[in-house]
Amino acid sequence: MSNALAHPLVRAYLASVDGEAAVLSDDRRRDLVADLREHIESVLPQGADDAAIQQALDQLGTPREIAAAAIAEEPGVSPLQPENSGRTTLTLGMMVLATPFWVLGIGLVLAVVAAVRIWRSTAWTRRDKRLGTICVLSPLLVIPAAGALFAYAGGLGIAELIGTFLIAMVIPLAGAIRLGRGAARLHPHAA
Repeated sequence: MSNALAHPLVRAYLASVDGEAAVLSDDRRRDLVADLREHIESVLPQGADDAAIQQALDQLGTPREIAAAAIAEEPGVSPLQPENSGRTTLTLGMMVLATPFWVLGIGLVLAVVAAVRIWRSTAWTRRDKRLGTICVLSPLLVIPAAGALFAYAGGLGIAELIGTFLIAMVIPLAGAIRLGRGAARLHPHAA
């Protein structure tokens, strides 16, 4: 393996291409990155400096351009599209805020609505959508499990009930942060 492939600029570039091409099948995405690796390895000499590596990467094009070209070649595959940031915020907020409302019975409704909104969004890959759905519905398992542990440990009072819901919010919150980062990378950055 060439030293160039281990260079941080090359690793970051290939990871970025992989992320931009997330809508492609795993096999197609691996092939794309493998082809780029071969090309980079063939054009860069051993011990290339940062400037030579950056110049070679610039000649290839941006990771977004490479991914867009690969996506355009795949029938029936659409690139990820940013959606209204307010819509994304509402969906992610519903993911997290559904948990405390489970006790009132409307948490499940909020969680299902959040899951439907996640699946209808064009801002996330299928993998992200599966992760979001698991996270938003996790309180179905976490609340009874944490409640049972508190009850077994000495009773289930108001403090334990609040603790149960706080514990149950961790997974949806982590999922919302992950999805929020994924959606944020699609929005153009301010100069």
